[in-house]
Amino acid sequence: MNAAAKNTKTAAVCITITRAEGPTHLCKTRVFAGLDCWEKSRAFMRANLDTFPASGGYDKHDFTVVFGDGETYEGRLDAKANGEDCDVQAHVRDYVRFLAGLAKPAHMTDAQYAAYVTEDKDEAAIFLAKYDLG
Repeated sequence: MNAAAKNTKTAAVCITITRAEGPTHLCKTRVFAGLDCWEKSRAFMRANLDTFPASGGYDKHDFTVVFGDGETYEGRLDAKANGEDCDVQAHVRDYVRFLAGLAKPAHMTDAQYAAYVTEDKDEAAIFLAKYDLG
């Protein structure tokens, strides 16, 4: 399989992150554009780990991902000082995989998980097939 055939999914082209909690002077909107927007947004979040609560809490960050065809995905990171939930790409990929029925959390029974993902399963699978989430 050649490289072009492998990567036929639509790439993310822009990520906007708005810090909703934390020190007031840091509660701003940042925009990361280009085909490397996943990496840029990840580097930004990692560079700010020392500004997130060290006491076990988190600071909310709202985000929007825009894909090359204009599709958008909106969500929220609950960023922790230990690096948890500080990667937009991993957050989106993990949540869509969860909705698609591909990533059952250990704390859920099979029946609970099946009941939860029923409504969104097909839509999430289509999203995974169409968009490059890494």
